[in-house]
Amino acid sequence: MNLYNLHDKPKSLHGYEERNNIVPELIKQQIKSGKPANVQQLKSIASDPQLAYLYAKDVIKGRFPEGEPAIASDPELAHWYAKDIIKGRFPEGEPAIASDPDYALSYARDIIKGRFPEGESAIASDPKYALSYAKDIIKGRFPEGEPAIASDPGTAYDYATYVIKGRFPEGEKAIASVPEVAYLYAKNIIKGRFLEGEKAIASNPEYQQKYKDLVSSG
Repeated sequence: MNLYNLHDKPKSLHGYEERNNIVPELIKQQIKSGKPANVQQLKSIASDPQLAYLYAKDVIKGRFPEGEPAIASDPELAHWYAKDIIKGRFPEGEPAIASDPDYALSYARDIIKGRFPEGESAIASDPKYALSYAKDIIKGRFPEGEPAIASDPGTAYDYATYVIKGRFPEGEKAIASVPEVAYLYAKNIIKGRFLEGEKAIASNPEYQQKYKDLVSSG
């Protein structure tokens, strides 16, 4: 006999949550075992983004409409729900996904397989994600992301090499600050002297010699 059923306010009794698997960790264990949830558990699961995603993935093995509002609030879980469960776009989760540069880029690449305008502001804030978006999604310049790209020496060099395929003036200050990157920019992009980078190059004997050889051969 379940004595909790005889009480008019069973939730107030000690041990109720443990007995009915309402504690998230207990529910998580139940979900991993593949057991369906009861009505009370479903309410708890549907309101928790992680539990809702796990329930869709491990128990239903498909969409879980009651849990989608909670899932949609979390960038990571909304992305994985779209990829693993829906296997397509998840419009309700796109505002959250769009707020995170990592998942916005992945969503564009793996789900939309094209540009994700709503996520471009977040993507543009991170040099490496902005570079990847330009190179792999746009397959061309990404003006909104260029200020961030220009702030990182290696990323600015890669943007010049793989996207612009030529000089990237906005990124040259950062590029000029690192001997190796400044030398490679002179060698592979300018194919000659890089005046702004000469101070940094001169601080490293290895690249100073390589730069001298490059300039003298030109």
